[in-house]
Parts: sequence; C-alpha cells; structure tokens
Amino acid sequence: MLIGRLTAALNRLRLAMPVALRAASPTGEPAAKRIRLSSELDPAAAAVAAAPPKPTNDSVTSLASTSSSSSPKGKKKKPKQASKTGPWSVVPTLEQEAASAAACEEAMALPFEFERKYAHELVYSNKLVLAPMVRSGTLPARLLSLYYGAGLVWTPEIVDKAIIGAQRTVDPETGIITYHKGQGAIWTTHPIEKPFLIFQIGSADPALAAQAAKVVEQDVSGIDLNCGCPKPFSTHSGMGAALLSTPDLLLDILRALLRAVDIPVSCKIRLLPGQQDTRHLAARILRTGVRNLTVHCRTRDMRPGERAIWERLGDVVELGKRRGINVICNGDGEGTANWNTIKTQTGASSAMLARSAENNPSVFSPDGPVDNITQVVPKLLNIAEYAKHSWGNTKFLLMQYRPSPPPLSTLSKQQRKEVNEAIARSKSVEELAESLRIELGQGKAFIDELEAKLRARPEWGAWEASRATTAEPKPEEVKEAQVDESTPIVAAA
Repeated sequence: MLIGRLTAALNRLRLAMPVALRAASPTGEPAAKRIRLSSELDPAAAAVAAAPPKPTNDSVTSLASTSSSSSPKGKKKKPKQASKTGPWSVVPTLEQEAASAAACEEAMALPFEFERKYAHELVYSNKLVLAPMVRSGTLPARLLSLYYGAGLVWTPEIVDKAIIGAQRTVDPETGIITYHKGQGAIWTTHPIEKPFLIFQIGSADPALAAQAAKVVEQDVSGIDLNCGCPKPFSTHSGMGAALLSTPDLLLDILRALLRAVDIPVSCKIRLLPGQQDTRHLAARILRTGVRNLTVHCRTRDMRPGERAIWERLGDVVELGKRRGINVICNGDGEGTANWNTIKTQTGASSAMLARSAENNPSVFSPDGPVDNITQVVPKLLNIAEYAKHSWGNTKFLLMQYRPSPPPLSTLSKQQRKEVNEAIARSKSVEELAESLRIELGQGKAFIDELEAKLRARPEWGAWEASRATTAEPKPEEVKEAQVDESTPIVAAA
C-alpha cells in the first residue's frame, strides 16, 4: 500500500514537470549537451534557446473579450507547452553543417536557371506586406490592409486542385471576381487590388501547381508557393512545410511555375534547424529565378508564441543580395512599431505582417494604428455589404480584432462589452450595423477612396504602363494533369 502511494506521488511529480524537461531528446542526448553543441554551430541561436522565454501577446484578445486583463478569479491560466520534439528539432552535426555550407557556395556559383522578364515587375522591397492567412486574408481584410498602407497583399493558401476547374464569374455591379465550383466560392478578388496582389498556391505536384497558376494568372500580379505552413491541412499531402523535407520536389514546383506563367514567382519558407541547411536551401531556391523569398523566422516545430529568430535571417538576406533578389522577414512584425528594428537586425527591407494585421489592419499605416471599433469596424461592415461577403467570415474577421488601448480608444469597458455582445448575437451585417448605429451603403465610396490612394502610388503607374506591353514567350508548355477530386476545397478567400 505504501509502495502504491509512493508510485502515485512520483507520477504526479513527473506530470507537474515542464514538458521540455521530461520530453525525450530525438537523439537521446541531454538538453544541456544539445545546447552546447548548438552553441558551437550557431552561438546566436543557442543563446535564444538557452534564454528564458520572452513574454508575448500570443493569446488573441479579440473584441469578443470583455477585457484584456488576466483570467477571472479562481481560474488558473494553463502554462504554454514547449515545442514538441521531433526530427526537426535535431541539430545537425558539425560535419553536416560544413557540407551544407560548401553546397551552398556551389549553388551560389551557378547561373540562374530562369532569367525571365515580365511586363509588370513587382517591387517586393521596402514594404510592409500582408501575410497569407487562411480565413484572415480574405477580400475585406486585403482591401483594408491596402487602404491603410500595405505594399503588397497575399491571398490565403489555395490548394491547386481546389482552383483547377473552377468557374470564373464577374459581378456586373461591383466588378468583383469569384472563382467557384457549383455554389461554393473558392476565392474572390476585386480588380482594384490586382497590381498589389499575390496568389499563394498550396501544392505538392509541379504540373498541378502550374495548371492552378494559369487559372488565376489574369487576376493577380504574382504567384507564391507555400513552403512554410506547418498545419496538417497542408503537410498531410506533402504541401506547405512538408516541402522543406523534399527540396528537390520544392524546386521542381518552382521551375514548373516559372515556365507556366508570365508574372513573377516567389516562395515562402521557414527556417531549418541548422543554419547552413537553411542557407543551402535558400541558395537553391534563389538560383531558380524567383523574384522574392519570404522567410518565416521560426522552424517548423516552433509555436506561434515563441520568439521569431530574426538573428538567423541575416545570412539568407546576404545570399539574396548576392543574387539581386529580395528577402522578406516574417515573424513578430508589428508594423511601423518595430519595422526599423527588423531592418537593423536582419538586413531585410520588407516585413510581412500576420497576427498584428489580423488584430488591427491599420497597423500598416505610417502614422500608426487607429481605433478598431470606431474606425475599422464601420469600413469592414460596408465592404462586406458591398462585396456580398459571407457573414460567417465577416464575423470571424471581427472576432480577431483586439481592443485598441488608450489613447486610440476612448470607449469605456462597458461600451466595449456592449460591442462584443452585439457581435456575438448578430446574424448579419445589417443586424450588427443597426446595433452599433453604423451607416451602411458606403462600400462604393470606400472603393473609390481606396482607388484614389492606390493610384497615387508609383507601382500603379508602372502597372498601367505594363498593360500595353507583352511579356516574353514562355520557354515551354506545361502539361496539364488529371485532378483528384478527393482533395478538400478551401473556404472562400
């Protein structure tokens, strides 16, 4: 009986230990030894690993929250779990890193595989850009981001098989373009965003990726391959971050895209565990002839709340400069608030914003963000009404907005609570607008104002000039492939 009680106590003690302490190393090495080995390879990264975690704002304090303060009394916050261990957590040996470094230099010494010239050359440098986000990167979010100053906007990841075979329709009243299969909309866009719009494809097949890109080419200014999403939706079929472990396939898809379309091609990846492995992969990607490489400064196994490892991006930025190709920093960007810091620490001139833009689209503004409730929400509701956007996604976007702190917001806690309750109970744009006393019918005026803002940008003039020219012929045709209808179709973007 005594032995049973002791065993139970030991089990409780083990379960109370932090995950990082009790999780087994994939290599069987103690944590301290792994950190020492890492410090030999990359002192900066090792310092990050050994340092205590930095406080973050990872938990989404949305408009649905009545307060941004701590949890209610009597309820304890659940501690964040450490990143799971796995193959991606294994630090390469010194010999492996040396081999990768040599291979990187060999790739950098080789000529470009494709040297394309395009009628409209996207400018990726010196910009704050909107990240590709499923559900959070839909048409209203992209238009708001452009309105407040985003230099470029990415669509959510759309799976190749989802867009292949889709029908394209144009609303005669608004000009909004919808790609759909049957009654289900897959992706929507407005012509006004085309000069700044990049379509992100999820694919694990070169022919399918090329076929999908051809479907939407007429409505976008760039194609981006998703090689960074760690979610099972992407990785289960070899897409997204799974491509990081199949670099030959990743490169084949990029080559197929470069052959298929007459608009710039780019790529988005994550850091690999080893710095030299990351450099080698980046060098191979840059050699293909892509116009931009975006790097999410976290590894595949890192959680969103863990600090982005900006200090590891500098090497990749230098490779890009040697090739004359832009590199964008993704991870922990907060708009103008830390843009200069990102530039200083990484050397990258552009930053891609995800969570900060999801929480408040006005974060792109050079003057800083504005109050969500009084200034952003009315615009969102008018865009949604004008575009006939689904209430489900409109409500989702609203729920991601975080209450603006004073002095941006002058609303009391009670007023914010009333707004939250109105959002929760509303079943349509019209119902919420009535509850919040927001005047609808201003969607067309918003589009006109946005167009005036965009026309004032140099990129608009360059895009209009390019419409009178023709891009060079494609090097070769890309064969179409049969589509497996079993692939899930993503929600309308």
